[in-house]
Amino acid sequence: MKPKTSLSLALLLGTALSLGSVASALSLSDPKVYTVPGANTRVAAFLPGGQVAVNADNGVLILDQNLKTVRSWYTLPDEVTGLVSSPNGARVAAMTSSRWAVWDAVTGREVRGGQSVYDTRLGFDAQGELLLQDDGTLYRVNIASGQRQEVLGDGELYDMAVSPDGTLLVALYEDRVELVRLSSGEVLAKAPVEGEPYEVAATFAPSGEAAVVRLDEQALVLRAGQAPTALEDGEDLSQRGSVVFLNPQQFVYALYGDGQLYDAQSGKMVGDPLEFDSAGPLVAGPDGTVLALGRAVGRLSTANLSAPARPQVNLPSSNALVGAFVGGVPHAGVAEFINLKTGTALNVGSRGTLWAAEATGDSVWTLGGVTVNVYRAGKITRVGTLDEDAEYETLRATPGGQFAAASGYYGAALLDGRSGKVLGKVTETQLKVEDIHGALPTLDGKGLIITPHEGDPFRYDLASKKRATVFKLPAEAEVYDLHQSPGGTLAVLYGTEDDDRVALVKPGATTAFKTLTFPGSVRALRFSPDGKLLAVLTGDAQNALQVYDTATGAVLARAGSFSLRTSLLVWNPGGTELLVGSGLLGQSGSATVYTVRK
Repeated sequence: MKPKTSLSLALLLGTALSLGSVASALSLSDPKVYTVPGANTRVAAFLPGGQVAVNADNGVLILDQNLKTVRSWYTLPDEVTGLVSSPNGARVAAMTSSRWAVWDAVTGREVRGGQSVYDTRLGFDAQGELLLQDDGTLYRVNIASGQRQEVLGDGELYDMAVSPDGTLLVALYEDRVELVRLSSGEVLAKAPVEGEPYEVAATFAPSGEAAVVRLDEQALVLRAGQAPTALEDGEDLSQRGSVVFLNPQQFVYALYGDGQLYDAQSGKMVGDPLEFDSAGPLVAGPDGTVLALGRAVGRLSTANLSAPARPQVNLPSSNALVGAFVGGVPHAGVAEFINLKTGTALNVGSRGTLWAAEATGDSVWTLGGVTVNVYRAGKITRVGTLDEDAEYETLRATPGGQFAAASGYYGAALLDGRSGKVLGKVTETQLKVEDIHGALPTLDGKGLIITPHEGDPFRYDLASKKRATVFKLPAEAEVYDLHQSPGGTLAVLYGTEDDDRVALVKPGATTAFKTLTFPGSVRALRFSPDGKLLAVLTGDAQNALQVYDTATGAVLARAGSFSLRTSLLVWNPGGTELLVGSGLLGQSGSATVYTVRK
């Protein structure tokens, strides 16, 4: 698996010094981008000739009939949440929470784009012109000039969905939902809404002017010239689910691998509940093709939707959720540790049930349900099984990797990776806190540093049951994360009303000797193995990765414009490399490894 190197995005010392606040000879250079499978595919749009456009995290890919990638774009920041194609297949449009774009489907050239707002939605009319919802109004946008023409809404439109052929629109307002003919604006059917829905999920019938509409508290069929038909148990049909028409008379509702067949005319259930091979969304194409989306994309048989998807492909991910340096080699993946040099997955003891992972020193700790494993020097040590009451979901280890803390809302446990023993456990009741938001093991392996739901983080000694504040939190602030250097310096990430801050606290102190302020969000903190450097992963669009001097708090280097916001940040044991769990914006990739030069 060969890396792709982007010298144009490397931040060398000269570039860093031009920023003005960089204080020392440190550089983040030679970013190598690696790709692993496991993209989260949530939306799709069908094109002529059997092709389909799908999202792969923040990327947009066009697949052929055999689900092989024929074209791709990786120009959008954040995960794609909406994807549509023009009726003739000439253009593809996608949006994220921050941006939308339209591409020429043949050349891949971006032909129009803009900033997403709180209610941005996209569609195409029958002539291939872009339809854009913006601040409660639906506009028709001329692709060439960008000129907008108001279609409907007048600031009152909550949400909308356009049919694949561009002829129909489902429009949601405060008090009603309508089926509209786009060419004339004629309202073909409408229904009052129950509750206070702000979003609508709509699936259009393959023939005839009809759509299945799901709101927060109701689901119904809107059909031209007829009264709305309420679906049986429609209040239970989530907007997160999928509706797929098998034919004009019947459709299937599916959610997380379970489903139900419905009669489209009566709205009544037909037969027993169904099970599908995929737990992800289902989408149907104009030729009756049904695709299962999720961590893989597969084609389902309409004759037997419960049969395994064939063919099935894993698309390249734009981020990695777990990572480590093992034997000096970077490993990363969505749910497994893949050798980024060879593409081989490493067995760390929790394959298939990986909930959390932490890589420090020469150890890789993993949490899967109530099982904790430690991988070290090719061997797996299973730590005593935890109980389920705490609902463990986080895992943090000491810099050397010997001790770890597993925590959940209702409890925390201290673990010894050398002996494989649980050294002690404590509940939120014993700590007299509302719940636990995180825990660190102390460097001596005798206690835990607890982050409570409210109040100051504190050290709790398991033997004496004594507690002591480790940082006095400013008023109205909330702790997000804690990290500890090998020498005991504590980095406390907390949020205020205006920004995120990192307090550097010396051992034994309860106040910061230096506070770093970030105008945007901070995603991750990691001390270098020697504790002299602190890497911070931020929400900055241009220089998300930043490295600071632990002793002074001075920024030493900045780099990175990443595809997705990520929380994976790992040093190699020598402190000469940094792994970030995202590819670089503008190209495919799942993880980026920087060389740290002093």
